[in-house]
Amino acid sequence: MTLHPSRHAQRIRVSPTVEIACLIDDFTDGWNDAPVVMLLHGIAESAEAFNGWVPHLARQFRVIRPDLRGYGQSTFVGQHEELKLADMARDIDSLVRELGLARVHVVGAKLGAQIALYLAQDRPHWMASMTLAGVLISPSGAVGKWMDEWIRLVDEQGVEAWARHTQPGRMGKALTPAAMEWWTHYMGQAPASTVKACFRMLPGLSEPARLEQIACPTQVIVAVLPDDKPDATSQRQSVADVARWQSRIPGSRLVELEADSYHIAATHPDACAQMTRQFIGALAP
Repeated sequence: MTLHPSRHAQRIRVSPTVEIACLIDDFTDGWNDAPVVMLLHGIAESAEAFNGWVPHLARQFRVIRPDLRGYGQSTFVGQHEELKLADMARDIDSLVRELGLARVHVVGAKLGAQIALYLAQDRPHWMASMTLAGVLISPSGAVGKWMDEWIRLVDEQGVEAWARHTQPGRMGKALTPAAMEWWTHYMGQAPASTVKACFRMLPGLSEPARLEQIACPTQVIVAVLPDDKPDATSQRQSVADVARWQSRIPGSRLVELEADSYHIAATHPDACAQMTRQFIGALAP
């Protein structure tokens, strides 16, 4: 597939009920067959969540940033209550095939990391590598206890109120007040129906059973602090917790990033993007 220089948007129908919008950032040299990197965002986000990553990646790689179904400019005709991780993963697989891409390096954060893990366990031929920058390996155990409270908060006060209430556990103390306010307002624009559908999905997501079947090169970026003791409200996991499941993925590597946040893709985009560029760059021919 030929991707045009600079940035442009596309809308791709991946099923009768789903049309995926994506931004394509390509500042590579036209004479090079540059590798493709796809960035998958989290709950209450869109392609815009990776704005800080693009300057680090788009000169060397062709970057594709989809809006997951129901978010951003992507459409979904159906019952949001029935949203499933398998369907969201199928959207991405269909998107890759519709774009005619032979090899794609997948980067996932939050919900995007869950989708990447789902795909990697199925070992699609096009998946060249996987980078996880902020993942709860067992959402049911990590945040399942809060789902009823979160849904009630969205129903009563809206998505932005939920984002504001949960930001400290997600972002830690890494952001400036202005940045925290930007992220809170940005996430608050997400459709409440899609956000709640994702919440309902999380209690059913436990630690994947087939991590040993993942064949693509994998990098896991983990936040670490000197004391490495997340408090009761933090969604950040200890390095030991992450290393336990990461070690089940054959040949995978664990990279530590000093941060007190779970959502390191948002709080430390420059560092995460640079780690990702180095990892993929070493793999790409």
